[in-house]
Amino acid sequence: MKLGEVLRDVACSYVRGASDDLAVTDVAYDSRCVEPGALFVCVPGAAHDGHDFAPSAAQRGAAALVVERELDLAVPQAIVADARDVLARAAANFFGNASRRMQVVGVTGTAGKTTVTMLVEHMLRAAGMECGIIGTIGNRMGDRMFSHRYTTPESRDLQEMLGAMEGMGAQAVAMEVSSHALLTHRCAHTHFAVAAFTNLSREHMDLHDNMEDYFATKVRLFFEEDVASRVVCTSTDWGLRLARMLREARRDFVEVSCDHTADVCARKIVPRGLAGSSVCAEVFGQELRFELPLPSRFNVANALVALAAVCQMGLDPARAAAMLASFAGVPGRMERIDTGGRGFTVVVDFAHTPEELVYALRAAREGATGRVAVVFGCGGDRDKGKRPMMGEAATQADFVVVTNDNPRTEDPAAIAAQTVAGMGADAARAHVRLNRREAIRDALAWARPGDVVLIAGKGHETTQTTGTETAHFDDREVVKEELAALP
Repeated sequence: MKLGEVLRDVACSYVRGASDDLAVTDVAYDSRCVEPGALFVCVPGAAHDGHDFAPSAAQRGAAALVVERELDLAVPQAIVADARDVLARAAANFFGNASRRMQVVGVTGTAGKTTVTMLVEHMLRAAGMECGIIGTIGNRMGDRMFSHRYTTPESRDLQEMLGAMEGMGAQAVAMEVSSHALLTHRCAHTHFAVAAFTNLSREHMDLHDNMEDYFATKVRLFFEEDVASRVVCTSTDWGLRLARMLREARRDFVEVSCDHTADVCARKIVPRGLAGSSVCAEVFGQELRFELPLPSRFNVANALVALAAVCQMGLDPARAAAMLASFAGVPGRMERIDTGGRGFTVVVDFAHTPEELVYALRAAREGATGRVAVVFGCGGDRDKGKRPMMGEAATQADFVVVTNDNPRTEDPAAIAAQTVAGMGADAARAHVRLNRREAIRDALAWARPGDVVLIAGKGHETTQTTGTETAHFDDREVVKEELAALP
């Protein structure tokens, strides 16, 4: 491809011999990945500046550089105002702008993104549409897995992935859109058939100054990106606020709620414990009844967001709703582990924010005829302010074991102490067991028939990071091993 085609619609000035006719064989942002003929985009970052790696890219055979300032290198250069945004535009152009030929659903919010994207994929595939998925659990098209590092891939990698999925026959892609991605333009120049908002609660305060900043970042998807239709869950105050903003801006959107009348709303929810819920919903004026094999009211909201999204993509509401009953669930999201007939229930969940832990414990309580135990911890080198809030949320359980999550470079005992402090008068009930395997063992030994044991925080994750070392650790595997060792 020619440089002029790769930089189509990009305002730039050419120096040091750059021209539209220059041949380009790839787009790169990591100098270690540069191969002869590649266009290397010098992206300034929080820790490193891509301009500092331009000499390495040139030595590896870069055909040209995209820079924000001219560099003293004998390599053709295109000077631009915002290299990060240009990386997204150049990647979209180079990999064929696949999002303009597929229906891409972008889901943002604090919790529920993974569940909504997988519900969307399930309904579309059941309706006969090939659908790829991009997000926390992994990037997948059918049985093929793509490399996975971030919830939302870097823009160059995202555009390559979208192009590959289209080449494999994808008609749609359901993807999670993180606040990190919106801050760093990873989704820029991607066309979204639908953008959906689930909810907002405290998370990523190591990245955002406060909740206002976090919210402002999330709503960029609905105002700054290329979006055809919007779905907003207004079951939270943040969702109601986004809805007001969209109305004031005269942007059309579909409103979803579990609490009040909306375009798509729950009229009656009959909880069936950890087995899920029976739901009577109004969907664009049509009354529909369906079974949802996911526990808690929170997941009813997720299902309604997904249902609204696929309806915006052309699926019949009644047909789509009927497909929800066959959903197999999400790995590491209220995932039940077979206890071998011991009479109690073990659930592994990704809940790692205070609100998510509250929701998970409520669902566990609904599914218990006896007591509820929780095993959880808080990550190190992350938002310290949420630790006491997690402790407070855990007081809803009858038996509380505070353990390691991913302590990283912080003192695990200090993290646990800050968490337990949030339990207030209930702090004496906390059992601190920093070894996560031992913590799980304690909770399983405590359980009796009718009880529910919730192992929270890591969900689908298969590693644990302590210090700078990362070791294999999967809560689900450990639960099975420890169950087998019980007398």
